[in-house]
This record gives sequence, structure tokens and C-alpha cells, in this order.
Amino acid sequence: MESTETCGVLKFPAEVDLSNGEAILAQALDVLDEGAPGLVLDLTECAFCDSNGLNVIIRSQARASELGVPMWVVLPQRGIVRRVSDVAGLQRRVAIAPDVATALEALAVPQR
Repeated sequence: MESTETCGVLKFPAEVDLSNGEAILAQALDVLDEGAPGLVLDLTECAFCDSNGLNVIIRSQARASELGVPMWVVLPQRGIVRRVSDVAGLQRRVAIAPDVATALEALAVPQR
């Protein structure tokens, strides 16, 4: 977990599945509940993400929305994680950025 002035950045591990999904979700919710002004979920290094990973993202987004906190998901342009997220329609539910710098730049802009 990294923090900046505008958000917390949570890096996903190489694999997200039943064995670690709940722990990752708990981290994300803790960041939000502790008052982070924004959240970035960084899946740059994630090579495998099943429905548990998608659940982490969707539930994190729901909590961020409840709190009025902007959230971005960083997804690689290609690969299995991107394909899974595209098939699941993730881009219709969360803001997606191609890299952390883009997400941080978006969070630096005041949210309406």
C-alpha cells in the first residue's frame, strides 16, 4: 500500500483468487474507511484475476461511492486480466486507467 496526497494506491499481487481476495478487499476497505481522499487499485503486475478479483474491485467501488471517494482501476492494455475485465463489463462500472500516472493525474483534478 502506497499513499499520496490525493489517494491510496493498492497494488494487486500477481494472482488474485479465492485464497487472497478477501484479504485484498479488507485492505481496500480499510484505506477507504480511514479517510483516503481517493483510491487506485493497481493491477499492473496482476497476471491472473478470477471472479474474486472482480469482486474486490466492484465491492471497493461500491464502498468508495458510498463515501463519495473517487476510485480508479489500473489495468494493463493486454493480457488475461484485461480480457476477463472486458468480458465482465468492468469498464462500465469503474474508471479505468492504462497506468498509475494517469490515474493519479485524474485524482489530482478536483472531483465534482
